[in-house]
Order: sequence, then C-alpha cells, then structure tokens
Amino acid sequence: MDALELTARREALGLDQEGLAELLHWETAAVVECEAVGRDITAEVDEKLEELEFARDTIAGVLEDSLPGDVCTYSTDEAFWAAWPQMRGVPAKIHRIAAADALRSARWAGVHTRIVAAQH
Repeated sequence: MDALELTARREALGLDQEGLAELLHWETAAVVECEAVGRDITAEVDEKLEELEFARDTIAGVLEDSLPGDVCTYSTDEAFWAAWPQMRGVPAKIHRIAAADALRSARWAGVHTRIVAAQH
C-alpha cells in the first residue's frame, strides 16, 4: 500500500489521522509520516484497515437486510458494543458510516427510510 491509498482508505472510513493512530495504538505523528511517504506502511496498518472495512461492509449488509424499516445507529461506542458485542473495538463511527451507506443504497432502490438513534 502506498501513502495515497492509506489516506484514501482512512478517509473512506471517516477517520482522521488521530483516530487511525488511536486504533493502531500509535502516535499521530506516525500516521502523518506514513501519509507523507516518510515512513514505511506496515502490514499492521493494512490489516487494521481491512478489519474496519469488513466491519463497515458487514454492518451495511445487515442494515440493508432490515429495510424498509428505519436504519438504526449509535451515538456512542459503548451503546454500539452493547448491541453488537462482536464488534467491540470497532468505533461507533464505523456503524454510522455503514448506516449512511445503507440509507444511500435504499434511496437508490427507491426505498424511503431514515437514520434514527437505536433504542437500547
């Protein structure tokens, strides 16, 4: 993976450099260096991005299967993890991005729906 791919994938996950660094247990400066081609991008980074992308796509699929009902999502990590314990460690932001993806897919298919806060 090169620096531009790292930036694109990070941004597609809704993460800033600090957010990715936190998930990797790195200093923010290390992510900045990777994106500035000042540091090699390790397999660990690709693995974490793949994990988050898989989570996003899995969640979006589950949410799309629940249509035409409302698309429920979570405002906090704790609420998300309580409802989806298998996703512990994945930020709730990823669920919200998946919810937006599901909403967009529904609208393209002519299904009217909305994103709402999950009741837990």
